[in-house]
Amino acid sequence: MANWCELQYDMLEVIAQHLTKIEDYVAFGAVCTSWRAAAANKKKNFRGIPLWKQIPCLMVAAKDENDVGDREFYSLLENEVVAKVNLPKLKGKRCLESFGWLLVIEENGDMSLLNPFSSGPEIPLPNQNTVPGYDRYEPDAFIFVEKFALSARPSEAEEEDYVVMLICGSVRFLAFWKPGDQSWNRVVLRVSVYSDVTYYNGQIYAVDKKGNVVVCNPKINGEARILATLCYRFWYLKQLYIAESEREESLLVVTRDNFPFFDDDVEGREPRYGTAEFKVFELDLSAGGGGGGQGQGGSWSSSRLCLKEIKSLGNRALFLGHSATVSFEVPSNGKLAPGIKPNHIYFTDDCWLGYGATAGGGGKDMGVYNMETGTVEPFYHAPKVLSYICPSAWITPNF
Repeated sequence: MANWCELQYDMLEVIAQHLTKIEDYVAFGAVCTSWRAAAANKKKNFRGIPLWKQIPCLMVAAKDENDVGDREFYSLLENEVVAKVNLPKLKGKRCLESFGWLLVIEENGDMSLLNPFSSGPEIPLPNQNTVPGYDRYEPDAFIFVEKFALSARPSEAEEEDYVVMLICGSVRFLAFWKPGDQSWNRVVLRVSVYSDVTYYNGQIYAVDKKGNVVVCNPKINGEARILATLCYRFWYLKQLYIAESEREESLLVVTRDNFPFFDDDVEGREPRYGTAEFKVFELDLSAGGGGGGQGQGGSWSSSRLCLKEIKSLGNRALFLGHSATVSFEVPSNGKLAPGIKPNHIYFTDDCWLGYGATAGGGGKDMGVYNMETGTVEPFYHAPKVLSYICPSAWITPNF
């Protein structure tokens, strides 16, 4: 029987040049080291990158406790698992995602950045114990970090000019790291528990669970200020997210109604939770000088901006959950991104309070929300795989 791993590299390159779908690309690179190397020559061998690198797919949780690092990737375009990749560095680890890179967390608090679609090296990060005030907060390494976001892909950032942002600790504060730092930096302002974080126009933007949107310039200091605040009735008992808008100089704040409820009268009963509704608000950063963040001399403006509820995402779709929140512009030509619906929100299970007390762990609350009709439908047409440590999450391919 022929050994496909022994095909000549030139022949592999010829085959790779005909790949136009991310599913085929992932499957091609999963065969062996030589096939992955041929696929990794992205400028020459993969014509589908400009669009496909933007479309998230689902990285399914490990299937059993005897995790050997195998991960399945589920495509919304094909509505099925399209590749199974052996990633031994993920064995027994917790993973969070941003721009196709994984934050890999070990039991001892060591952390690193890993691109599962590339043969490049891991990027080591400072241990969790270098976060200011670490000893006063949750010592469990697997749940110390709730959210992770990158300012840019490390492989594409010029002169290692990128920022790693975390929401961490039992009180969920903000911390960030830049290449060259020996420890994590903490953002000073904290009004409530932070819920989501993103990077936009050179600044860190975050939203907390009381609807406060804050901004911080990581290149100047760790101070922050509040830009806007949602009304109480919109944020109470909600999960909040922040993402780019289709309009320039604007951000979206998203609320998700999925708070778990516990029946105190029944001992040992699992909580009831599941996503019922989303609401979306737009923040115009250009109004009142909010987009610049800091005024002359580094002083903060005291003016507040307005969050306006919007009923439609237009031609955009949102992807959210344990991964960094992604705002994706759906091409008007449906053939370029079949299966991705504009004005929809694709979500995975990130309700730790709920799945932490549920048999099997997280992964039950997944679906796609129609902004026009207010209805939820399933997108994952395969047996659900649950996990306490690393539930299924979105990952945006990066080569």
